[in-house]
Amino acid sequence: MKKITFNTRHCLIPQPLWLWAFAGIMLLAFSSTPEAAPRLDGYGRASYILPQDIQKQGLTFADIKIPLDRREVALRVVDQVNYLLMDRRAGIMECFDRMAIFGPTILSILKDERVPADLLYISALLSDLLPNTRTKAGGVGWWALGANKDKKNSSSVPWIVTNDWDDRRDPVLSTRIAINILQRLLRNTTNSDWLLAIAAFADGADKIDPIVQKAPGFSYWEMVMPPYSDVLIPRAVALKIIDTHRQFYCVDVPPLPPLPHDFLDRLKLVKDLPLHVVAKWCQTNPRSIWELNPGVEPSTGVLPKPDSRSPSGFPLRVPKGMGNDVRKLLIREGYLTE
Repeated sequence: MKKITFNTRHCLIPQPLWLWAFAGIMLLAFSSTPEAAPRLDGYGRASYILPQDIQKQGLTFADIKIPLDRREVALRVVDQVNYLLMDRRAGIMECFDRMAIFGPTILSILKDERVPADLLYISALLSDLLPNTRTKAGGVGWWALGANKDKKNSSSVPWIVTNDWDDRRDPVLSTRIAINILQRLLRNTTNSDWLLAIAAFADGADKIDPIVQKAPGFSYWEMVMPPYSDVLIPRAVALKIIDTHRQFYCVDVPPLPPLPHDFLDRLKLVKDLPLHVVAKWCQTNPRSIWELNPGVEPSTGVLPKPDSRSPSGFPLRVPKGMGNDVRKLLIREGYLTE
């Protein structure tokens, strides 16, 4: 009798039920559409978008209308919105905290000088609103003053830097210096507006003026700027959009109060004043006093007496409500004459 054999390699062997169930789940997962996923306000597919009110009504920055109706301009701004919210989200949240604390001081100076309040966003991008900021180009403080471009910029104004003090780290003095430079650039730059003045402030008038002169009648958005200012202004516009539409972009930053203080004005001290002495008088710590007076060099912690470059002395700020008491103690302890 002939022996019958079976080749099991060609037989259909039933698969376990769990394997069929797994295959079904995977099929459903890959066949589902992106629209089925929840969508956040202000977030479309893989990128953030402009708020509807800005798309319809437009936007101004530094009193200049931004032509967002032009696709290439809108794309440049949207790219920066995405950069700030994706690549730098944590840093922007911290910057908004500092804007709440120190922003009112800078805004008050901008208002006094009758310049656009939007310039605050330029300071925020230049320094992250950190007084000890030092840029690769050599800039220091709230407005990155003293960078290499300032040495070539004839519109620059002097500031005081000593072993114990730096005007560039003081929020009030540095803002006044920056405004002075910007206003001169606004007057001197060919066909200038605030955007071109900001570009000259960022990269130097020696780089911006030739570009403007070769393209008379064209706006900032229509010219090829140096890489830094080419990005800075769209990024500043994007920062303003995010700041004014925090709920739309789900930027939840708890409100912080501004830093309250009494201002004793410039003091003609008889001798150098250590900040730790002021801290003891105010029953606080030296860091808190330095945060009110960041122009003081942290390594020395001393508010200096007047010198030939600053015969009127240097400003002193103390915690709110302590101004009169500190002034009396300065006189009593021989730091100040009546």
